[in-house]
Amino acid sequence: MKKYIVSICLGMFLFSSCSNWLDVKPKTTVEEEEVFSRELGFKEALTGVYIKMASTDLYARNLSYGFLDILGQRYQINAVANYENPLWYTFPSTYTESYTETIWAKMYNVIANLNNLLYYCDKNKNVFTTEHYYEIIKGEALGLRAFLHFDLLRMFGPIYKDNPMAKRIAYRTEFNQVPKEMHSSDVVVDSIITDLKRAEILLTNTDPLNFEFPKTEDGDRGTGKDGFLEYRHKRMNLYAVKAMLARVYLYAGNKVEAANYANQVIGEKYFDLIGEATDVLRSKEIVFSVYVDKFDQQVTDITNGSSYCIVKESFLNEMFDVANDGTNDLRIREGVGFDYGTNGIKMRKYKQENLWASTEGTVVLIRLSEMYYILAECAATPGEAAEFLNKVRSVRGIDPVVCTEANKLDEIEKEYRKEFYGEGQLFFFYKRHAYTTFLHCPVNQMTESNYMFSWPDNETLFGKTN
Repeated sequence: MKKYIVSICLGMFLFSSCSNWLDVKPKTTVEEEEVFSRELGFKEALTGVYIKMASTDLYARNLSYGFLDILGQRYQINAVANYENPLWYTFPSTYTESYTETIWAKMYNVIANLNNLLYYCDKNKNVFTTEHYYEIIKGEALGLRAFLHFDLLRMFGPIYKDNPMAKRIAYRTEFNQVPKEMHSSDVVVDSIITDLKRAEILLTNTDPLNFEFPKTEDGDRGTGKDGFLEYRHKRMNLYAVKAMLARVYLYAGNKVEAANYANQVIGEKYFDLIGEATDVLRSKEIVFSVYVDKFDQQVTDITNGSSYCIVKESFLNEMFDVANDGTNDLRIREGVGFDYGTNGIKMRKYKQENLWASTEGTVVLIRLSEMYYILAECAATPGEAAEFLNKVRSVRGIDPVVCTEANKLDEIEKEYRKEFYGEGQLFFFYKRHAYTTFLHCPVNQMTESNYMFSWPDNETLFGKTN
C-alpha cells in the first residue's frame, strides 16, 4: 500500500483527505498566526499557491503540454515511448497511475493552502491596510479554488453530460482532517459556480486590471506601481473569473450563461486577437496564465528532447488540417509555430527567446480565442458559429470556413486541435463531447472509463468513495 503525505506551502501542515495523513506540529498554530498577522503574510501565502500550481507535476508540464497533451495525441515519437498505446487510456495502468496519483495529491494540496488562506482572510481581516487588498486576495483565492476543483472534475469526473450525478471528487472548502464524502458532480459544478460568483463580486471595481505588456519594465521596477497588482494575466483576475464562468457553464450545458460570460470577456477590449508572427504566445490574448521560474531550463526538454516532438510531417499536417487550410496558418508555420528539424518537429510556443518581461516563463491556462469557440458552440445557427470561428481563423492567416449543422462540431474540434497545442485543452474537449475516438487515438471505442482518471489507492482504501 502506498502512503501519501502531502506537504503544504510555508511548511505549516501535512494534509490529505484521510485523517491518518494529517500531522500537525505543536508549533503550527503559532506559525500560522504569525504568518497571517500581517498583510505581507497573505501576499506571500497567495504567491506560494501560484508557485505550487506552476510545478512540473501540475500546470508547468503535466496539465499543459505534458500528460494531458499526450492524451490528446499531440505527439508522435519513437516506438520505445509510443503514445499511441491503449494503456494511456486505461485508468489505472502502468502508463497512467503515477501521473493521476500525483495530480490528485498535489491539486488537493494546493486547495488546502487556499482553504487555510481563506479562513484567515476573514478571521484576520483587520490586518489588511492597503486599499482593496482584502477583496483582491480573497477573490483570487476563491477563483483559484474553483479553477482547481473544476480541473479535478474534468479529469477524475464522469462524462458530465451523460452522468452528472456521479460522485467522483469532493469539493473541499475547509482545512481540516475530516474525511469528506465525494459529492455528486452536479453539486461540484454548483459549488464551482458559487465560488466564481463570489470571486466576481469581490474583484469587480477592485481588480486594477493591469494587462499591459511592457517590453522592458518588470513588475513595479521603474513604473511607480504596486508590483503585486501588475501583470494581472498571471493571476486569477476578474476576467479570468468571467472566462471560467463561461467555461463551466458550457460544461454544464447552460449555453445562455456561457455565451453571456464569453461576450463579457471579449466585449471589454482588455484583450485582442493577435496575428503577429513574432509574438508566439499571442500575448494580448492571455486571460490567465502561470509563471514558471527558470522555465528556459525546462523548455530545453521540449526543444532538444524526444518526448514532445512529431517525427513525421504528415502527422502534424493532419492535426492542423493542412489539406483544407494550407500551411499559412501562424500556428503551424515553420519558424513561427514549429521548428522543423532532422530530429523531429518541435513547437516554438514556449521558447524563451525575445520575450517581454511580462511573458517570460508563461504557460497559458485561458486565452481569448476560447471565448470565441464557446460562442460558436452556443450559436443559434451554423452560420453564426462560423462567424465566431472565422474571427480567429482570419487573424491566424487562413480562409473562412463554412459551417453546417452536420459539420459544426467537427470544425470547432479542428480549431481546438490547432489553437491549444501545448496547453492541455484538447483532451477535455473530447471528453466533454464523449468522442468515441479521435485523430490518432489508439482506442476505437472510447467509453467513460477511458476518459476518467482513477482514484489513488489511499483514497479508495481510506477515503469516502462509496
